[in-house]
Amino acid sequence: MLEGKVAVVSGAGPNIGREIAGTLAESGASVVCLDVRGDAAEASAKEIVDRGYQAISVEGDITQPTHMENLVNEAVKAFGRIDILINNAAITNSAGLLDENIEGFRRIVDVILAGTFNCTQHVAKQIISQGDGGAIVNIASTSGHRGKAGAIAYQSAKAGILNFTRACAIELAPHGIRVNSVTPTQTGMPVGGKPMRNQDQPPMSVPRGRWGKPRDQAQAVLFLVSENADFITGADLPVDGGNLAVRISG
Repeated sequence: MLEGKVAVVSGAGPNIGREIAGTLAESGASVVCLDVRGDAAEASAKEIVDRGYQAISVEGDITQPTHMENLVNEAVKAFGRIDILINNAAITNSAGLLDENIEGFRRIVDVILAGTFNCTQHVAKQIISQGDGGAIVNIASTSGHRGKAGAIAYQSAKAGILNFTRACAIELAPHGIRVNSVTPTQTGMPVGGKPMRNQDQPPMSVPRGRWGKPRDQAQAVLFLVSENADFITGADLPVDGGNLAVRISG
């Protein structure tokens, strides 16, 4: 499905990012595993290579322009081009409005929103220079669609990702680059260093009746970067088991 394509996956070390990287590789893409933790990026790339596919690792902080310049250079050096970008890197915390401090707020918004901008800008310029289009998928969150108590910085930044996606889709359409987002929920990832609620109990807020799995998100990303989604841009695909559709009555 993605034979001959080169994909960059940020935050490729853990959980969803690693699954996305592996899924794109299985579908024929050569994958660049980017992570701020070099050992995590290397582990993801090694796992892909050990399975017989092509991948390299790049250590880099998405908030640093020089790091993203190096990312593009390393990708082109290894594979000659970039066709796909998955903006998955993020950090979070659990502090709400009254407890968060300005430094913490800025740090989370800087990574999720400014970092996604920085990575997208550098990769998009490379894709445009190649002249034959590409696809970008940003990982959003149900927290960006509606408010809840706590995690004020994370919620604000993820809401920004949704409109960043739409703005990029419009700006990059003349260059043949499609830009969409995927909205996960209840993936079981820790929040603010704390584990999620009991994974043995189905989440009440998900009509599908189970927790989300990295594979759920990876398959949605695969669809959006494939030719099967050629007429889809500026859209958000909720992969949330119905979470955004439900209203829990008290």
